[in-house]
Amino acid sequence: MAWYNINSSDKITAETLEKKHEARCIFCGRERPVHVIEKIYFSDMEMNEGPMCKECHHTHAKKAIAS
Repeated sequence: MAWYNINSSDKITAETLEKKHEARCIFCGRERPVHVIEKIYFSDMEMNEGPMCKECHHTHAKKAIAS
């Protein structure tokens, strides 16, 4: 089916059309639409995994630069 056919039963189309889900951001603690599930490593033994909002992801993301 074509990409513009929103009545398709294709898995990718279903993911695109699904409603954004809201959860508490692990950085700011506010209820916002989830951008990505992130893992925060505090040390080798301690980590935290949870949803991150778009604003916090943009603020804390770093661009990888090849040297």
